[in-house]
Amino acid sequence: MRSFSVSLCLCAFVPLLLTISACSGRGQGGDVKEGASLMTGVRISEVNDNIVRWKMVSTTARFEDGETRIYFDNPKMKFFEDGKPSSDLSAETGFLNMVKKDAELEKNVKVVSKTDGMTLLTSRLFFSSEMNRIWTDDPVTILKGDTVTRGHGFRANPDLSKIEIARQETTTREKK
Repeated sequence: MRSFSVSLCLCAFVPLLLTISACSGRGQGGDVKEGASLMTGVRISEVNDNIVRWKMVSTTARFEDGETRIYFDNPKMKFFEDGKPSSDLSAETGFLNMVKKDAELEKNVKVVSKTDGMTLLTSRLFFSSEMNRIWTDDPVTILKGDTVTRGHGFRANPDLSKIEIARQETTTREKK
């Protein structure tokens, strides 16, 4: 059985709900629209058969009336395999589609594999919870030890296993 949970720091969330119509500010995509819910201390996770598949945390987020997306500032995701952390992902902005459980993360996206000791850097990354895949069509750089692999487009599991890189170039860094 698959479940999807959202937990919020209610002490910060409840006062925001009372003042939503008076809120104005900036977030991803410009001004905050009237009726938007502004949240702090957001934690979202997906659990399958009592095993956590992934968790996302963000200090601030925005949910707009009539939308299925939650927009995040500085989101951080942690992926799990067999109940153990397998990789960490961070970005400057992003959103999560609450219906499809898909995410798009942008600006200085970084994925660090705990299992393979690899780091992936890109400007935009997509995640599908249903397919358990991450991908982008943008340029990517993958660092592992002294090896640097650059490509334009890639697909992988969130722990950076089973990587497919389009148009790749691999080089070795000089040791200092």
